Amino acid sequence: MTIESPLTLISSVLEASTEAEVLDRVQRAATALGFERVMLGIEVKRPLVAPVQNVTSGYPLAWQRVYVENQYVAIDPTVAHCQEHTKPLIWSEGLYTKDSIRLWEEARAYGIGHGISVPIHERFFGVKSMVSLARDKPLDHSPAALQEMMAAATQLTTSAHYAAANVILPSLFAARDPKLSPRERECLKWAAEGKSSWETAGILNISDGTARLHMNNAMRKLKVHTRTQAVALAVALGVVK
Repeated sequence: MTIESPLTLISSVLEASTEAEVLDRVQRAATALGFERVMLGIEVKRPLVAPVQNVTSGYPLAWQRVYVENQYVAIDPTVAHCQEHTKPLIWSEGLYTKDSIRLWEEARAYGIGHGISVPIHERFFGVKSMVSLARDKPLDHSPAALQEMMAAATQLTTSAHYAAANVILPSLFAARDPKLSPRERECLKWAAEGKSSWETAGILNISDGTARLHMNNAMRKLKVHTRTQAVALAVALGVVK
């Protein structure tokens, strides 16, 4: 039986082709690094568009239910850190306030009281991700051990980030596709170029009324009230480039 090295397992994450496979490969790599549970979160924020978020979790299902039911995301210091910072975060009791300490205490009961969270921010594309590696036993806090662990966790997070971007994000955006017709997209495209409905009608060889109808249908599907809003949102969604 061949034992794969942690580096090999980390690299294999990039070969994942489904969300389940991303989780499985991240979990295997994390196990090789001494962790028992993993969680991967990814978020995309673009102007005028509500954030797109996805969480792929290997945490116990019972804990996931408790976390959601109690809305612990609002007080989770690991999430707050990864939203604002780019450095890895070692979990410790000192992270928790009197309002959030119950989160840590309950998490420990499910075997995820110790770990590390690593964020990645791609500011140009508006993409953020975080990977949390968790286990039941305390970490080795010697400087050499921490440095090695943080380096490996960062490598794993980088692989997970790009795997998620390739595998998970396309399906999330597809679910939000306003399902515009080709003609509606063309009208938005020319509106983005500054053309009026009359000018667009001439370019597309259709009547002015038909051009207006296509634009009104696009506005309805995009759930906006003006041409300007429709164009801005279409650009933000990548419908018009």
